Amino acid sequence: VMFSVQRALHSLNIFRWKKRSKSSLTDVFLNGEDLEIELPDYHKAPSTGSESPSGLLDGDTLNSEPIEDLDLFFERVYSYYCDKGLWCIIIKWIFELLSLAFTICFSGFFLLFVDWNGLRNAKCGMDAVESGIKPCDLSKEALHQHPLTPFTISRAIIVGYLGIFSIYWCFCFLRFFAQLKETLKIRRFYYN
Repeated sequence: VMFSVQRALHSLNIFRWKKRSKSSLTDVFLNGEDLEIELPDYHKAPSTGSESPSGLLDGDTLNSEPIEDLDLFFERVYSYYCDKGLWCIIIKWIFELLSLAFTICFSGFFLLFVDWNGLRNAKCGMDAVESGIKPCDLSKEALHQHPLTPFTISRAIIVGYLGIFSIYWCFCFLRFFAQLKETLKIRRFYYN
């Protein structure tokens, strides 16, 4: 029995933490003793004549207008940062305008100029050679010479579609210049 009690006490001693000794720095602070710490001698960095970064404390003023909408301003600054600068923003806008113009022209060409029935029934290439017919001119067979001559309701809808998207393209083109003005202000803010 005695041996098992000693064994149990020994196993409990394993789980006890050893008492840490106090450090001399802790003793100094707790006892209120004065502690002298040597610090290197720091000097001011040499200046270029002005004590303030941009000379604002020397009487110069920052030439900036007050910000009217601070949320919009920070949104534009963050957008400028995320878009990686002025030239990346301009190139992105130009490609957006070009892709929209291409979509309008491409859809206008395929919806108005291409004669889909004529293209389906045209005997050109190998079909013409196999049937013994003279090969056709595909541009004359598959394209309308005058795309609006039988002005039907479906063509009116297509012209309306192209007109609406052309107006939208003009709006985007004008918005490009309005946004460019604001982006130049943000660029000036970044550099100054």
